[in-house]
Amino acid sequence: MLRMDVEIAKKRIADELFYEEEVAQAAALSAVLLSKKPRRERSHDEPRNNNWWSQGYDSWDDAAFKKRLRVSRDTFEFILAEIENDITKEPTPMKPHPTPPATQLALCLYRLAHGCTFLTVGDLFGVAAPTAHCIFMEVCKTIVKTLYDRFVFLPRTPEEWTNELQKFLENWEFPCVGAWDGFHVYVSTNLKNFYSYKKRYSVTNMGFIGYNKRFMWAAVGAPGSTHDSRLLRSCEIYSQFEEGHALPNRSLNLHPHGEIPLATVGDSAFPSRPWLLKPYKEGTRVPQQRYFNMRLCSARVVSEHAYGMLKGRWRILYKKTECALDNIKVIIMVCICLHNICIHRNDPCKERWRLQVNELNLIRGSGQAGDADTIREVISNWLWGIREERDAN
Repeated sequence: MLRMDVEIAKKRIADELFYEEEVAQAAALSAVLLSKKPRRERSHDEPRNNNWWSQGYDSWDDAAFKKRLRVSRDTFEFILAEIENDITKEPTPMKPHPTPPATQLALCLYRLAHGCTFLTVGDLFGVAAPTAHCIFMEVCKTIVKTLYDRFVFLPRTPEEWTNELQKFLENWEFPCVGAWDGFHVYVSTNLKNFYSYKKRYSVTNMGFIGYNKRFMWAAVGAPGSTHDSRLLRSCEIYSQFEEGHALPNRSLNLHPHGEIPLATVGDSAFPSRPWLLKPYKEGTRVPQQRYFNMRLCSARVVSEHAYGMLKGRWRILYKKTECALDNIKVIIMVCICLHNICIHRNDPCKERWRLQVNELNLIRGSGQAGDADTIREVISNWLWGIREERDAN
């Protein structure tokens, strides 16, 4: 009798739980149905055409083509041939006529060159703004993945380093193999550590520039508050230079003042190292030191010229870059890669595109003196001796 009462109680409890569950589900479903807004029918796609690009691609002469995309037609075809297989789209039921690779590349270059919105560039190339965004980022990532390491690299042999040294001596009469400098790119963010000393939000970037304004190395995308010296020290390349793995073990004889190792140059914001020479303190009254500073600055001007060409050709870096922080590194890297490709293919940057030094947002600052004073003194004596010989003649 007791066992039968227990079974009846269990059955009653199970029935009550089942009923409560049904009531709860019905109440939840009712709440969803009451709160759900009626689904709007999808509006018709806006009529689009890409006549501006398709007709221009066939009819523009070389000058008109370069005016719009900032690269020559030959350079455009070279880049397209390198990445075409990676950006070719297969037809799908939803999109039976995908955007051709040439149009994708042109869309990407146009936005890099002019920094316009995705709505504007989409209208020019006959695609919707979200599609333009997807195409732009995919092409940028493909270029970086495929071409960046091929065109942005340190000299690979002692002979290539020696060639850099000879060109700096020939053009600027200073014994170095490259110049370091940093620059800012303004971005859309309110994160505190991206607020730079220029009173704007930006990312800090740094380049190591060769005699022909080519980027031999670059670090991009650090928060704008990062100091120049700190950024360099945090990079692997700093350890490579410190340990003697980057520069070949060669020396330059500055007769009769002594020998110096191969060295690079930077401004006062950088640490003073045997392989990284910086100017004497600004305002020095010693004529020999002032002359050394003048010659070092003349060699370091290659970095300012490189940044003027970079930001002048690819204006997306000159304006406030409207993109997510996760994408800003890719955009800066693709601009650097394209800059080097143009140099490699003798595709010059027009003079009117270049920006003046005071427009480049270069990093300036003060640094601490290091243990490179001896090397700097040898070069200073050598340069001063050359000047005295010229004055005597």
